[in-house]
Amino acid sequence: MKKIFLAFAFIFFIQAFSQKNMRKFSVDFNRNIETYFLAEILSAEHRRNNKDFELYKIKECSVYQPIVKKSIEKFVHLKDSKIAFATAELNDVLLEKYGLGNDALMKSLLYHEEFSSNGWVNEYKFEFSRLTREQNNEVTILIKNYLSELSKFYAQEKIGLFFNENKSFYQAAAKEYMKQIPSGFTDAMEQFYGEKFNSYTILISPIMMWPISDNEGRGIGSDVTLKSGLKNIYEIASPFVKVEKAGQFGYDNQFQARFLSIHEFGHSFVNKEVYKHPEKLQKFKDLFEKSELKQAMIKTGGYGDYQTCVAEHLVRLGEIETAKIQKDFERAKKLEDYHLKNNFIFLPQLQDKIKDYHSNRNKYKTFGDFVPELLNVFEDSSVEFINSKLKNQ
Repeated sequence: MKKIFLAFAFIFFIQAFSQKNMRKFSVDFNRNIETYFLAEILSAEHRRNNKDFELYKIKECSVYQPIVKKSIEKFVHLKDSKIAFATAELNDVLLEKYGLGNDALMKSLLYHEEFSSNGWVNEYKFEFSRLTREQNNEVTILIKNYLSELSKFYAQEKIGLFFNENKSFYQAAAKEYMKQIPSGFTDAMEQFYGEKFNSYTILISPIMMWPISDNEGRGIGSDVTLKSGLKNIYEIASPFVKVEKAGQFGYDNQFQARFLSIHEFGHSFVNKEVYKHPEKLQKFKDLFEKSELKQAMIKTGGYGDYQTCVAEHLVRLGEIETAKIQKDFERAKKLEDYHLKNNFIFLPQLQDKIKDYHSNRNKYKTFGDFVPELLNVFEDSSVEFINSKLKNQ
């Protein structure tokens, strides 16, 4: 009888452990983020910067993103509203004065409690390493004032009713995305990076416009530090599959779903560690700008900054190593080929270097402990090597 009791206790422990890990990962949508991207649609005609591209996105994405089409039909009368002008002004100021894009807004939208609440999950301050303290304070005020207007817009125009009307689509889209994700991938990431976060959430955004080509969409990574000190991390995902028939919801592509999710979550592990070493990064700056790599990275994904180039390389390294930990060697090989084709020329050297990390985990408890060794790969390079590698891609 005692053995039976112990067996049941063990099974219960395993189930509880499994359920706890599953609760750390979820797929959902966020009303703040969807409301922002709705406001972005309404603002297109008032943009000073990138107006042609914004109008092109509306024309293109409304064909195969049902929520975009429905939102235009329902809210087109608000294209000259206060929030439309405010959204255009916010984006033009952020892009023009501070060199930022709309991805910089995502963290504030997540720190703010979901509309129609006017509260905040925790104190929010905008921080970007390339801006001064005064500039970061200016952007913080700019964003907070904008979110106050966005919250009013949500309440006044009863935007919540729109999400309720389309609730079944959002739920089906979340399930479609969930089907693509490998079981236990957050455990594999935590094993590789040597640290853990409180939760991992994919936020689908069927209203975010990103013209789809070859099943490629847009992912934006973000995080929120709770009052308890725990951190939740997020990936905000545009559709990457054209909805062309019934039963499609925009996320039915396994490679892209896994790539985007692990990639964007990876930034929460990587970026903070990379930016701790400005001196080592500075040594790579000349190589990046004097070689052909800067233009190649801009062409790849708009990565025209040497620090971003390094971080993007290391995040991609993490994707490959996570796949290997899961013994998904086919996925690892696809990722290698995909990233090498897209000018991530340092990956072979980084993969060779990371072997030292794996074999010395007593010394290197976390990925951050090993980052200085990985940065040597970049600073010890040469213009000739870089250009030669790019030429042979």
